[in-house]
Amino acid sequence: MFAEQVTAEYFVKTEGRGRTVDEWKPRPEQPDNHWLDCLVGSAVAASMQGALLFGTDLPTTPRRERVSFRELQRKKRS
Repeated sequence: MFAEQVTAEYFVKTEGRGRTVDEWKPRPEQPDNHWLDCLVGSAVAASMQGALLFGTDLPTTPRRERVSFRELQRKKRS
């Protein structure tokens, strides 16, 4: 029963307003998803309290500085 309810929804990638999100939809043959709701709610509560999954606490790679196209052209001409 737990496995059926945890797999009662699936996601579809949706794009709009310059971003991509996962839109979750219920499966017609599995109307109950109470265990999935509880599992997601518990994960959100743990995240709000500062809990991290193993491996997700690694430092992120630094972002590159933006360079304008004009600056690239100037450098190439010099």
